[in-house]
Amino acid sequence: MKASTTIMAALSATALAINAAPTQNTYHAVTNDWRSGMYSNVLELAQSRLAANTNDIVAAYIMKDYDIMFSDFTAMSNSFQRLIRAGALVTLPAYTNRFPRLRQGYEDFLEFVIPAHDDNFRIQEQQRPIPPGTPMNSEHLLQLFWENNLW
Repeated sequence: MKASTTIMAALSATALAINAAPTQNTYHAVTNDWRSGMYSNVLELAQSRLAANTNDIVAAYIMKDYDIMFSDFTAMSNSFQRLIRAGALVTLPAYTNRFPRLRQGYEDFLEFVIPAHDDNFRIQEQQRPIPPGTPMNSEHLLQLFWENNLW
């Protein structure tokens, strides 16, 4: 009787620990959800992180990838502007070394790519199927942030 009570208590504690762990707020969970096509989970996480901190670089990259995946050009513009702002605040050397090139790419995207696409192109892009298992565009940067405890 006492052994079964101890086992039940241990199982309950384990279940509470599992439920309390922020497993959906990890690099691996986010990229797995993305590759599994559970984009709304990834979007919700990014939105909640941005609600807590508008300069959250991880959330900014997740949002950018989401906006590109779903060809939301208006949101893309906001995402690239957010990346320029938030990216300037990151002090991780492995990122700051890349940031000038990244920033230039984001600025070019805002200046040349978004304005060059008309509404017909945007509609066609939004209707194209998304192949399963598609990786996130920023997966390597998200992994860098995860490995350096910036998640």
